[in-house]
Amino acid sequence: MILHMGDDPPRPVEDNMRGTVRFVDDIGAVHCTFDNGRSLGLCPGEDSFRKLTQEELAEEQDEDMTEEESGPVMGM
Repeated sequence: MILHMGDDPPRPVEDNMRGTVRFVDDIGAVHCTFDNGRSLGLCPGEDSFRKLTQEELAEEQDEDMTEEESGPVMGM
C-alpha cells in the first residue's frame, strides 16, 4: 500500500492506494500495479509505502466472499 508519494511527482498515485508488487529492479525500485490500473516504480526513501499484514489480507478476503463463492449454505 502506498502511503504517500515523494515531493512533487508528475503523476502521483493517490495516498492509501493498494497495489501488487511485480518486481524489484537492480536499483531497488519496487514496481507495482495499483488497484486503479496504474503501474509505477516506488523509490524507497522518496515514497512512503508498506506491506499489508496477513491479518489485513485475510480480513479483506473474508469481506469479499459471497454465498456464491463459498458454496451453498445448508441449515436446519
